[in-house]
Amino acid sequence: MINAVAFDIYGTLIDTQAVLGKLTAEAGERAEAVSRLWRQKQLEYSFRRGLMRDYRDFSICTRDALVYASRENGLSFDEATIERLMQAYADLDAFPDAQTALHKLRDSGRRLYAFSNGSQDAVERLLQRAGIHDVFCAVVSVEAVRTFKPAPEVYTHLGQVCAEPAERICLVSGNPFDVLGAAHAGLRTAWLRRDPATQFDPWGVEPDITLRSLDELPAHLGTDTL
Repeated sequence: MINAVAFDIYGTLIDTQAVLGKLTAEAGERAEAVSRLWRQKQLEYSFRRGLMRDYRDFSICTRDALVYASRENGLSFDEATIERLMQAYADLDAFPDAQTALHKLRDSGRRLYAFSNGSQDAVERLLQRAGIHDVFCAVVSVEAVRTFKPAPEVYTHLGQVCAEPAERICLVSGNPFDVLGAAHAGLRTAWLRRDPATQFDPWGVEPDITLRSLDELPAHLGTDTL
């Protein structure tokens, strides 16, 4: 039985695509390429820092990735532009399906947790702005263990906060690497495949359930699927 449900934030509950609009104003036709590389490098830098045991706030990974992505695309953003684009990451909205699904799960008696690579303060502010902060029992940030997903200690920390064994926690994430990390740590997993073109890594491990929308999650949690 699943007693606690942990949700990844960026790309799972919070729509990061709004940043593309801000990028378009600064990068024009190169905005989409910058956006893709920005996200790729943001994750890569967090992985690198985790492996090097050189933790920095996730915002540092995000900023460094933006600088790299802009330069790789022949752009040279000044500090004011970088600050505007970084602020865009703090002003994101929730996906349309987040509110209803989260409230339905909370009202059914599930304990919900926000679980992120972002800092505690940054995630708290983002969830409050998006209007979904109050559905969560707690915000669980990797800064408490000073490394990043998918390091095993991150998921161990989640279990300690939830006060549940791994098999009674379900991680919901749109990121395959996060789902794999959670599965490796013994958690149950739900992969949110918002884009049908996205492929899951062929590691011989599959998510317990695959969702097209968060609206499907309450029904799955009410069955023997998990």
